[in-house]
Amino acid sequence: MANILVFLETDENGIIKASEEIVSYCVSNFKNSQVNAAVILSTGLTQTVKGQLCNSGLDNIYLFINDDAYSTELYAQILSGFLQENMHDVFLISATPLGRDVAPRIASKMNIGLTADCTEIGLDEQNKLLATRPTYGGKLMATILSKTVPQFATIRPGALKQTPLQNEKTVNFVEIHPEIDHSKILCEVISFQRKNKESSDWTSADIIISGGRGLGSKENFELIYKLCDLIGAKPAASRCAVELGWADSAIQVGQTGSSVSPKLYIAFGISGAMQHLVGIENADRVISVNTDKNAPITASSDISVIADAVTVLKSLINEIEPETENARKN
Repeated sequence: MANILVFLETDENGIIKASEEIVSYCVSNFKNSQVNAAVILSTGLTQTVKGQLCNSGLDNIYLFINDDAYSTELYAQILSGFLQENMHDVFLISATPLGRDVAPRIASKMNIGLTADCTEIGLDEQNKLLATRPTYGGKLMATILSKTVPQFATIRPGALKQTPLQNEKTVNFVEIHPEIDHSKILCEVISFQRKNKESSDWTSADIIISGGRGLGSKENFELIYKLCDLIGAKPAASRCAVELGWADSAIQVGQTGSSVSPKLYIAFGISGAMQHLVGIENADRVISVNTDKNAPITASSDISVIADAVTVLKSLINEIEPETENARKN
């Protein structure tokens, strides 16, 4: 039986979705293992987090109560200190900006390996962590086994399919007030400037509309943004569209971009190379619009429209725009 620890990241509303994805995946898929969690949170969030996790199926949740502002050294000190005293076989963190910041520091403090930005995880018969991540610019997938304990990995947000956290198992909450050695915290955080929250949440939007090289030009790619605005969807792009300068890399989907899990993913002018399809495998429904009936994305779509992507985009906008404008006026 493997002993797994998941670090849970919080924001002002409690546990973030990326952390919930890891918890639900581990609880659902590693049923013969003990799945525990650790979370560092302020006093004011304690009851909120307990409410979110009471039906999570976790065995133990360690609540580190700390009202200091986030710093890499603070979080690394708390988590590495806990792991050294309470050894686990596997330690998992979401590869969010915070996770990417603190994970290497923890690995360094504990002198252990780290497999970063994984898109898939599993356990073998000996409870060894099978951590899969893209390599060679997304052209290959490598499954890595760690030689050190805990076996440590960060998980790309959106890569693991989330299931509802509804489990009747009784969760054991353990509140800990860690002793902090402030003399070892050498950097002071002066202030935080949060990015537009709406832009950071696009990977979990209900509807994502994505464009690729088949759109032909940056001008045509602008139609993706227009359709998204009309129906309340989030825009995305293929790697080719980003490399051509039509879209920002922040909205790239695929192995070298982001993994997404919308209820509906609509792809215009995207052929669907392996590295792109891996990024949308957790979408509930996929609709593709492409002139090539043999394109890889066609076989992976729930509905495939064999047509010119730009023509279909313009037709949809012309159909929807008048109704949307009337609705806004009323």
